[in-house]
Amino acid sequence: MPLAIRLLAAAVLALLLAAPASAGQPHGSAAWTTDGWASFDGILRTGPGLNYDQSGSVAAAVRGRVDRCSGLWCRIHTGTARGWLPLRNLSFGQAPDGLFSGPKFRTQRGGPGEVCFYSGRNYSGAVFCGRSGRVFRDLALLGRDNAVASIEVGPGVSAIVCRDRGFRSWCQVIDASQPRLDGLLANAISSARVY
Repeated sequence: MPLAIRLLAAAVLALLLAAPASAGQPHGSAAWTTDGWASFDGILRTGPGLNYDQSGSVAAAVRGRVDRCSGLWCRIHTGTARGWLPLRNLSFGQAPDGLFSGPKFRTQRGGPGEVCFYSGRNYSGAVFCGRSGRVFRDLALLGRDNAVASIEVGPGVSAIVCRDRGFRSWCQVIDASQPRLDGLLANAISSARVY
């Protein structure tokens, strides 16, 4: 084998070994890159902690993208800034300041029905259900993480479902049956609460 081909093969191999094992976006509840809101004015850091240099700032109620979280810090970017912000200063959901702020949803609570979560569309496949008051903080514990494709809502109840465990990331009120989940929730629910 000529020397030039061996050197080229060695260079390609070195590049492959230097690349991360999984360069793609993580899947499941570890996948961030979702909307977040700054709950109040904050300083962005170059790394996840107060010992890192300041890289910018973000104003309260500014919407940004959460790239990833590590411990109690999340790396975010907005149109003008990028850096790490304490998790306690972030609100996930459809509006600033958390799931329960802003417009109030008219939801059914405490009725006789239950909410059932199906792995297939049109209420098919594996199913688990919950009555009013049932809380599923981490669907991975039930073996159902990121495995909900449709939701059936019974009489007098509703649910809140979220993309990440512990009711973080994108959350949505489900107050009517959904034969097919689309968008950010399709096979991407990791926590749920039935009202």
